[in-house]
Amino acid sequence: MNKMVGLWAHPRSRSTVLERVFIERGDFEVFHEPFAHMAFSEASAIPSDEWDHSAPTTYQGIKAQLLEAKGRGNVFHKDMCYHCLDDLKVDREFLAQQHNIFIIREPASSIVSHYRVHPDMPLQAIGHKALYEIFCVVTELTGNVPYVINADDLAAEPERIIRSLCDYLHIEFLPHAMTWKRECPPQWKTWRRWHVAAENSERIVCSDPQQVDMDMLERSPKLKDLYEYHRPFYARMNAFCR
Repeated sequence: MNKMVGLWAHPRSRSTVLERVFIERGDFEVFHEPFAHMAFSEASAIPSDEWDHSAPTTYQGIKAQLLEAKGRGNVFHKDMCYHCLDDLKVDREFLAQQHNIFIIREPASSIVSHYRVHPDMPLQAIGHKALYEIFCVVTELTGNVPYVINADDLAAEPERIIRSLCDYLHIEFLPHAMTWKRECPPQWKTWRRWHVAAENSERIVCSDPQQVDMDMLERSPKLKDLYEYHRPFYARMNAFCR
């Protein structure tokens, strides 16, 4: 039976570099933030690049696209819960048809990284609260705590984390998927400017100057407010990291 893996994330959580591992595997059809097309258009204020006008733009259309792909092979899709929160919260049938995994990153780093690309980001776009809401829905649905990855652990020990994830998903660990050429996969072109570091990487690396991020938060009341609002949701999920 074909697998569908849903990687639920918040922005700037290193979810894209984890997605790159699944692109390199070659045994999954990979979708990059498909639900973003219901949340945004080419005219939206959020920075975007080469807009894919062929992509479905409704929740039902995007879901149908993913399920159709699952019918022909393994599927990996990565998305932000805030893109489709209201629909996703009540669509337990869809959630039950996939392996739901979650990735979180300390909000000081994710907020500062987000701010550098999109300074006018709204509160909900930080994403930790929406991510936690879906984490709770999946916990209730399955009766088990979902699989949670801390992005700092992924960066520090990528092979250990990816091996553990493969074991959880009952798929083979493929060493060749841990390295790649510096290039922009087709899936990323709409949001290319968000993934400059990932595009120019050759593997998962650790490069967080977290104290610099905290210093920046302290100097900005807006960023500090965003941090204080979202960090409790991060802390709750972090208690369950593998």
